[in-house]
Amino acid sequence: MASNLSTIGFDDSNPDELEELLLRLAQEGRARVATPHGDYAIWRSRTGAEVWFHLAPVENDTGAVEREIIGLTPFFEGTSNVSINVTEIVKRSDDTMMEGAFHAWVAPDDEGEGAYPLVFDAVDFAAMSHRSLPERWRARICGFAREVSAFADEPSFLSWQDEEPRMAPRSFIPVGLFAACENDAMEERSTEPVPTSHALIVGKVLAFEKLENEESSKPLYWMSLESLAATYDVVASPDVVEGEIVIGGIVQAGCWLFGRAIT
Repeated sequence: MASNLSTIGFDDSNPDELEELLLRLAQEGRARVATPHGDYAIWRSRTGAEVWFHLAPVENDTGAVEREIIGLTPFFEGTSNVSINVTEIVKRSDDTMMEGAFHAWVAPDDEGEGAYPLVFDAVDFAAMSHRSLPERWRARICGFAREVSAFADEPSFLSWQDEEPRMAPRSFIPVGLFAACENDAMEERSTEPVPTSHALIVGKVLAFEKLENEESSKPLYWMSLESLAATYDVVASPDVVEGEIVIGGIVQAGCWLFGRAIT
């Protein structure tokens, strides 16, 4: 299965080499986003792929405070511009102050709800977590694909589904929210269920490119998918793609969602 970093073209087969590469990219990341909890140092690829390094103040043995890398979040700067109503913060037990997710409604109505809810990991979480919620944002949301099925057209997609109910050619399932609900229904559990950023996106391919990560020379696919009530960016390693991605075709992608606030 593809990892988040291999999805944007990094070779993760050798952990030591990958760590060395990431340390160099962190030093090369010129863009900075300052937050109350530390800074994000952003490495940007010419493909649109990004790595947001988490730099937090840490006291060393002499008592001096230095900035150290405590984590990272991948991203892809595509073209999506999704209208959402952000309702609450989603924190996991192992999250630092620099990472976390948001629950939101897509295409919100006057009541604040919308077409459907979703959860996305926010690359700029520490810069946005102080905001008073609920709040309406425009957001760049990208799915990092774990599996992709591509079809030439809508009839091909519909005929591929051999069980009812069939998914529409533009549909979205917030799988991570359903998983949390199922866990919540269990009689015995040690912790409260936490929604995840897993989603199933089905949409029409509006744009598509095969790109190359300049650091690894490995390929990656970017596509813009017109789904239900929103258009999303999706990136994928060629290793997880079945079928041929074509403009105007239909793609079904199981993804992990990452996003950042545009406004």
